[in-house]
Formats: sequence, structure tokens, C-alpha cells
Amino acid sequence: MKKYHYWIVARDEGKPYLIYACPSHEGEEVARQKGLEMMGGLNFEIKRYPTMDRDTASAFYRGVRLEKGEGLKRASQRIGHEKSLNRLRKRRLHL
Repeated sequence: MKKYHYWIVARDEGKPYLIYACPSHEGEEVARQKGLEMMGGLNFEIKRYPTMDRDTASAFYRGVRLEKGEGLKRASQRIGHEKSLNRLRKRRLHL
């Protein structure tokens, strides 16, 4: 049986971000609460993928974007993760 995990998916200035939230047994509400705490006002979605691995989750996310018809170039756009989101926040604080 596969173990699922919740991921936080957000966009800021066109750049997608994918951040691990929690294992599915903790519940979607726990993932949503973490998203509210981390995203600081950014709109986000909660996705459920059968992996805890960041690279594999990124591949799932790219595949979904491609299936939605976003085009190969846009679907293969680099995805930011927790570290790059933290850098973005620090830059905004110093402006």
C-alpha cells in the first residue's frame, strides 16, 4: 500500500513553489495550517502525492501541469522549494 503525503503548492510572481507539508495520516487540515503559517498571504493549494521525496513530487507536479495543457516550456519551469521561498521572504523584508 502506498503512503501519501501532502504538499503545499503556491505561485509568486509566476514562479511555482512546492513545499512538503506532512504525511497524509496527519490530515489535510494540518497541511493547510502549515501552508497558512509558511505562505504569509500567498494563495496556495494542498496536493497529495504518493511520495515524500522532493524531486519525485516535483516530477508529479510538472506532469500535472503538462496534462492541464500549460505547454512543455511552462510545465518544465524550475520549481522553488522551502529554501528558495525563505530567501524570497528575506529579500522582501530588506526592501
